[in-house]
Amino acid sequence: MKLLGNSSRGLFLLHKCLLYCTCILPIALYRFQLWYYKNTPIKYHIHELSKLQQQTALWITSAFKTSLSKGIKGIADLIPIALHLPKLAGRSHLRYSAIPTNHAISSLLEHSHTSSSIPHRLALSNLMLKQKAKLKSPIISIGY
Repeated sequence: MKLLGNSSRGLFLLHKCLLYCTCILPIALYRFQLWYYKNTPIKYHIHELSKLQQQTALWITSAFKTSLSKGIKGIADLIPIALHLPKLAGRSHLRYSAIPTNHAISSLLEHSHTSSSIPHRLALSNLMLKQKAKLKSPIISIGY
């Protein structure tokens, strides 16, 4: 990225921000559902992603390393990672709710059982409350 622009020449601020939002951020957050779900420790992951975003904001704005991170991210027009992850999680929950009833994942969810469909033996409706409390999975955090 440093080859594409610096403080005196290269890409404009808008193009640098667009490059980060369309290329780097999707790669960094690929399959975030595996570690970002309800009742999981995510502090380490958010810290690492915040460091990546801080470095990117410094590159976009060509600011000094000692600049305030929140101010630089605001100037670079970047959404904080801690707010971006819930937005992406909500979108993935909407995708799960739109899957057809004959899909394999749909047989694990409680809401999809109709009178004609047979629930999977590990479906959420077949689990006891203690088992549901111990289960840590993105499927639990969907909210069904």
